[in-house]
Parts: sequence; structure tokens; C-alpha cells
Amino acid sequence: MRALGNGAYLYTRPSPVQPPFPDLCAKAHLRGFCGLVPKRSASGGVERPGQKLTKSGHDRIKRALYLAADTARRVDPQLAEVDWRLMVHKGHHHRQALCAVANRLVNRILSVLRSGRSYGLRGLEGEPITVAQGRQIIAARFSVPAAIRGSRRRQRVAACG
Repeated sequence: MRALGNGAYLYTRPSPVQPPFPDLCAKAHLRGFCGLVPKRSASGGVERPGQKLTKSGHDRIKRALYLAADTARRVDPQLAEVDWRLMVHKGHHHRQALCAVANRLVNRILSVLRSGRSYGLRGLEGEPITVAQGRQIIAARFSVPAAIRGSRRRQRVAACG
């Protein structure tokens, strides 16, 4: 992105950007740089999926991606489908599903930076859509039922006394 302006107004224009260092050429390296990679825990040849995220990566980058993923799942039907599938069919917690959406978002950010094109919302079949159409699709097909959301929340125990 290049910052352009005349003092009072500042805006950015997308431009082909080279990654800051050569290691960011692969999507997996960029996700690692952002701190969105789960820990690997393997013992005796058995891997345990569903591990916590590593503590690597800058906290502000992780927070920004988490908040961007939360917004994107409400507007982008493809990302909302990922969130919905993980929560409804795989039993993931809301935060686990959001981290998966953030991973997908990092992949999209890298492809936008590589291609130099602007990001555009797409429907489930890949056709361009507006934000209003995206919200309609999500409301009709990918809303997580309240019962499932409630069952994924941590239950607090009342203090004895």
C-alpha cells in the first residue's frame, strides 16, 4: 500500500507489494509470522489435533486478525460457512472457529498482496456480491442456533457458601 495525500487527506492505494522478507512467500510461513499456528504435540507417532495456538507472533497482529475474522464471518458467506461448519458439525468453540476463519483471512490477505487486486466479496459459487447480499445469505443459511452457541459456552459454577 502506498500512502497518498495532500496533507489534510490521506488514503491508501493498493500496489503490488513484496513480502517483508523471503520467508513470507509461503502461506504457512505468513500464518506462523502472525502467530496463528497451533502447537504441535506428538508423542510416540500420535498427533493430538486441537492444540492451543503458539505464543509466537505479535499480539497486535493476532488481535487485529481475530477482530477482522469476527467482522468477516458476518459479511463474507464463504468465511461464515467455515465458522458455521466448525461450530455446528465439528463441535468447536466460537474462539476456535474464529481462529480458523482468521487463518483463511491471512491466506486471502497474502493472495491480495501478491496479485495487487482489491478484495471483493464472493458468494458461495464465486460470483461477486454486495455486503447486503452477503448478510442475507449468512442469515438464511449459516446462523448458528442459540442452543449450540449456549452449549459451547463455559458454564460458571456458583460459589458455595
